[in-house]
Amino acid sequence: MIQRSAGIAALMALVFTGGAWAQMDNGADVYDDRFYLQLQGGAIVSDSSDLDAGAAGYFALGKPIMSLLSLELEGGYASLGTPNTTDYERITGQVNAVLYLWGGPNAESMRGLRPYLLGGLNVHSIDFQDETATGTGFQLGGGFTYPLSRNLEFVSSVRYGVDSVGAEPPGIPRDEDFYTWTGTVGVRFKMGEFPPDSDGDGVPDHRDECPGTPAGVTVDRRGCPIDSDGDGVPDHRDRCPGTPEGAAVDSDGCPIDSDGDGVPDHRDQCPNTPEGVRVDQRGCPFADSDGDGVPDHMDRHPNTPAGVAVNEYGEPLDSDGDGVPDHLDECPNTPAGSAVLPSGCALVGDRRLARPGEPADADGFATERTQNFILKGVNFEFDSARLTPEARSILNDVAEVLMAYPDTDVDVEGHTDSVGPDAYNLALSERRANSVKRYLTQQGVPGERMTPVGYGETIPIDTNDTEEGRSNNRRVEFRVR
Repeated sequence: MIQRSAGIAALMALVFTGGAWAQMDNGADVYDDRFYLQLQGGAIVSDSSDLDAGAAGYFALGKPIMSLLSLELEGGYASLGTPNTTDYERITGQVNAVLYLWGGPNAESMRGLRPYLLGGLNVHSIDFQDETATGTGFQLGGGFTYPLSRNLEFVSSVRYGVDSVGAEPPGIPRDEDFYTWTGTVGVRFKMGEFPPDSDGDGVPDHRDECPGTPAGVTVDRRGCPIDSDGDGVPDHRDRCPGTPEGAAVDSDGCPIDSDGDGVPDHRDQCPNTPEGVRVDQRGCPFADSDGDGVPDHMDRHPNTPAGVAVNEYGEPLDSDGDGVPDHLDECPNTPAGSAVLPSGCALVGDRRLARPGEPADADGFATERTQNFILKGVNFEFDSARLTPEARSILNDVAEVLMAYPDTDVDVEGHTDSVGPDAYNLALSERRANSVKRYLTQQGVPGERMTPVGYGETIPIDTNDTEEGRSNNRRVEFRVR
């Protein structure tokens, strides 16, 4: 009786000690509380002189109730031989307390050897010498577990047990105590999943800050759906996944467009545009002063003449890259790198488009006087040979072109309209040709390379019946010799 009381006291101490240890464990807030089934088998050896050794097996259903403490309901069977070959058979039903010494089965510690102490109280039925008796007893011991997978563990134990017989059938002494050592090995199968992950996103519930994530949605380490653009709408619901940082979005993750002009608020520089008004990419009413299709705020050449082809910046096209836009270029196919006159023509190796009334080939290039190039913008003060400031600026560039072709000589031709006497116009054209030569000489062009010639009104290139036509006829040309 004293031994039985000592066993009960030891079991109670084990349970209370286990509770204290579990509270100190850092992982006690989340631990592996799954039910488990356990099957063990091994050998049993008796300390009693009447018994020898035999086999034993246990089947248990257990559950952790704290991080370091589990309870088990266990059934056991043992069969021992005796010196006279009479079997001693023992069937037990037992309640065990299992106290882990370290490495409690918590969410962050799922691997490694875990030693434990074990204590249990049992009721038993003993068959011995063709008689059956019942009683109570206890076991104390220890062992270890080692995980083989997330749901399967190897388990081993050694136990010392005391069985007390509570009846006196023939052949079994009353109040006789039997002492046994049992060593077993086996497996423990854990039921369910651990750590728990209710939404199946791969993040355990104890760390999941977004526990209701839909199936298949990619999550971050917190268990929350990924939001790549940081707009507050997760990727799986975001219909506009590339939203710029800081842009206000709607429930679909798309930038808000308060005035409905097609330009989201974060880019809209005119946020209150009336409904139906056409806007540019800034969200402002579309303005294109020169009508070239490029809005004013992007137009680098805002006064392009009507009908002139332009690039995306509103600049007139310059197909041959000579610096003279196509609509002003009399030589649209100038060789790359050539120095050109204001008309866009190189002095050598170029082809000029035919002027109105001139003979032209199939491609529209002049077939006569092809070496004649108009010095556009070279004008004079009224009824004089004095160059205007604009003309001097243009001739500065012409001088550079002439020096780029040092082996080329030119005739400087002066022309007038038909207003006034023929002789007067002839003399005026000669004075103007000489004025151009004189200015170019001052800019460094050798004078012997230039021959001034006056033609008066004899070679018009336009009608003299209109002011525009007469203006075109008042000109200076280079003719390459």
